[in-house]
This record gives sequence, structure tokens and C-alpha cells, in this order.
Amino acid sequence: KLDDAERPIHFKPTIARHVLNQNIINKLDFVLFVNEYKTAATKLFYNDSQIKAVFNYTTKDTPDYGDSICSMQLQTTDDYREFKKHQSKLTQKEFVRFLKRMEPYIVAFDNNKADDMDIIEMAEHLQAIKTIDSVQRNAQQKFHLDVNIQTGKDSVTLPRVITFAFPIFKNDRDLTTRFETELFLSADDGSLAAELICYNIDQLYEESIRELTNSILADIDDVSAFQS
Repeated sequence: KLDDAERPIHFKPTIARHVLNQNIINKLDFVLFVNEYKTAATKLFYNDSQIKAVFNYTTKDTPDYGDSICSMQLQTTDDYREFKKHQSKLTQKEFVRFLKRMEPYIVAFDNNKADDMDIIEMAEHLQAIKTIDSVQRNAQQKFHLDVNIQTGKDSVTLPRVITFAFPIFKNDRDLTTRFETELFLSADDGSLAAELICYNIDQLYEESIRELTNSILADIDDVSAFQS
């Protein structure tokens, strides 16, 4: 046995090794795996890209390598990527296509519950517009459009705020996030231009990671989580 003074600086004691290195995508599978292999030293660490369980983390009483792990890489849904991609200025055609693509996830117009007919009607009105004479805000802060359609002149009213609700992560599709999005409209040379802005989209992403982590902790006893 080496005396402490004779040990190399980077000396590591020989210990029984049971090292895991597993990647899991589904949250429920991740919980099952962690519950099977967790120890008194297990810790969870999370960041913008993954949630990781370290089974042999060093404790105040016992040194260890911290190399036995199970990782769950965070994978965003197609819906989230589509939504984020359209946080920009859109042509009339792009805006209509986006509304139709995201129709199942539109839950409110101006903080009032939206039903399927409201969404379909709005998309059809927008699709029918040939040119726009004016875009104004009315007393309720909704958009009022004087437009030209194939059969003549018409008017269209659109909401200022559109709220979406859908999961951000494939890892847990039951975890949904609400995105309140402000709509801006303008008429550029008679053509409709739309812009959707969700002011706190990055904050909602971070909050969803914490919520996902907390939902995992709820099913795993005696384990703590830390932002890394």
C-alpha cells in the first residue's frame, strides 16, 4: 500500500467498475433506465441540448469517476422547427400555408378560444385576397383589411394575437407549451405581408427544459437535478 506522500498527483484508487454509457430518446424509457441503475450518488444534469444522469458522481464521502451515464439528447419536434422558422416576414401565400400547416395547434385568437371553423374561415379569406387597399387597426385592436377578391370588394378582420400550443420536444409529446404570437400586417404595393413574433420563444424553450426535467424527477425518488 502506497503512503499518501508517495502517491502520484493523478493517482486513482482501484475500485470495482460497473460503467454505463447509454443514450435514450424517450422520456419514459429514460426514467425506467435511471430507476433501474440509480445509486445513492446519482445526479441529473441538464442544459439546452440534453438531460444526463450520472450514476457514480463523487459525493462528499466517496470519490468516484463520474463516468457511468445515461443521456437523453433533446430532440425538437417538426412543429417547433416549423413555428420558429416562420418567426419572420411572410408573403400572403407563405402566411396562408403556415396557418393551414399549424391549424391543429392554434388554440386562441386575441385570448379567446379558437375553433376549427374560425381558423379555416380566416385561411380561406386570406387565400381569396387578390389585392389590398388598406390595413387598419380597429377599436378592439384587430386588423381590418379592405381587399379586392375575384367577385369584387370585401373586408376581412384578423386577430392581433394568435396563440399556439404544441410540444417542443419529441422526447415527451405530452408536454405542450403555449406560444402567444403577435401578428403584424402591412400592404406592400397591394400585396399582403405578414410577420409573426413570439417575443419570449427562447424563454419558453428554457422553461420547457426545466419542466421536462422536473417531470422526470417526479418519477425518480431521491435524485437531484442541476443546470449544467
